[in-house]
Amino acid sequence: MDDFKSIRVIREGENKVEVVHNPTSYPLIGNGKQGAVFKIAPDKCVKIFAEHIKVIKESEAYKATEGSSIVPKLYEVGENYLVLEYIEGPNLQDYLASEGILTEDMTKKILYLLQEMKRLKFIRVDARLKHIYLTKEGVLIVIDHANSFKIKERPKRPELLMTRLNRLGLLSTFLEHVKHIDPQSYEEWKDFIRELNQSG
Repeated sequence: MDDFKSIRVIREGENKVEVVHNPTSYPLIGNGKQGAVFKIAPDKCVKIFAEHIKVIKESEAYKATEGSSIVPKLYEVGENYLVLEYIEGPNLQDYLASEGILTEDMTKKILYLLQEMKRLKFIRVDARLKHIYLTKEGVLIVIDHANSFKIKERPKRPELLMTRLNRLGLLSTFLEHVKHIDPQSYEEWKDFIRELNQSG
């Protein structure tokens, strides 16, 4: 059996890590600023980190959110890795791009995700669409929690999420649904389109 502990990655610039040693047959399924993710079983993946401090921060975030339906299960923590639940399904960015529409039901799921992040005391109640996955059961799960509890002032609006929805041409629809479902959030978020247009 392959040993994922032999996989090595290094930080390459600001945006992504680079895999420098992988003697295993485990496929690379994603890489980002903190680490690279490999599928090691039908229901498990391993995230290999370039820096030990990032392992600590992200594992603490998973432990703090244990039991929540919006976060993958954490199975194991090592010196440079986390073994996590593998989420089967598309990320929300790809899903919405292929569908071309945003339904009210999906908006409700996004709002629930944000509310749950707030309940879990995330510092960043926001997420990139590519970090949100839609499971076969229709549940939204958010990954990549390196900065979820980072102590830093964040906007009160989900600006990463709304910026990407705007690029997909779906922000107006999203806000119309929010106006109907959650009028208070709508009042806090409604000016974001205008601000985007002014800055862009």
